Amino acid sequence: MNNRATKIAVLMAVKNGFAYLPQQIDSILNQQHCQVSVFVSDDLSTDGSLELLQSYTVRNKNINLLPTGLPSGSSAKNFYRLTTEVETEGFDYIAFSDQDDIWLPNKLMRHIELAKEHNADGVSSNVIAFWPDGREFLLEKAQPQQKFDFLFESAGPGCTYLMTSRLFCKIREQLLDNNSPAKEVAFHDWLAYAICRAYGYHWFIDSEPSIRYRQHPSNTYGANVGLNAKWLRLRQLKQRWYRDEIIRIAAVCYKISAEPDIDRLIQVLEKNSLSARLMLLGFVPSSRRKLSDRCLLAGAIVAGVF
Repeated sequence: MNNRATKIAVLMAVKNGFAYLPQQIDSILNQQHCQVSVFVSDDLSTDGSLELLQSYTVRNKNINLLPTGLPSGSSAKNFYRLTTEVETEGFDYIAFSDQDDIWLPNKLMRHIELAKEHNADGVSSNVIAFWPDGREFLLEKAQPQQKFDFLFESAGPGCTYLMTSRLFCKIREQLLDNNSPAKEVAFHDWLAYAICRAYGYHWFIDSEPSIRYRQHPSNTYGANVGLNAKWLRLRQLKQRWYRDEIIRIAAVCYKISAEPDIDRLIQVLEKNSLSARLMLLGFVPSSRRKLSDRCLLAGAIVAGVF
């Protein structure tokens, strides 16, 4: 009988997170019934984060700090550095971690059990967003998956992700492949989910929250709650940011799967004609998981905003 504890590598990207790191790190180290090793990449913090992390590595052998490198320029690039540079051989699962959340004590073990139960290479979950003023809000991401939702959205916040070593190696391969546009994708969590689905692997989204998702002014991309957040999304639609990101994601996935419909989506998105918009409407029913999001996308296409 094998009684070895499940080994999990947690990849944490840090940039000026001094105020939140102690709570986050402690919540990771206190995960139940598994052996956790945390690998941290600090992106030239100026608030004392690096010195704090160095003190953690002295006190705890399970905290590993990558050598200081060149500025990455974004949270996603920092995660890509972790993905390509951390040696994960010997670990059963790999997880992503932000610098400012609080993990619930059973996060990892629950997701391991779900991965086994559903034969999934990726697991994510709903989260509880919380604000300094005490407000809380359940962010629901566990709506039924659609045929092509991975081309239009992530599986939820990357800080909830748990991945098998098999899937993680595929993500690393894409990031190291000079012929793949993977490294140009702006969100590491969306990329990971898309690669999983493109390979035909199963991803399970848990309806039970696994983390407290801290909201503050420095969030790279926080909870999509309130009028300000919705205005930001609308601006991104009008500026073609979302369309261009879908094209990049779809290019990565087509390279993997050679799915004709993905190639057709790319061709449609690269045009801006009435006929192209009509063809794009055909993808809406199999796009985003949430019905209201599909309706909004359809409206944006008809209005010429997207």
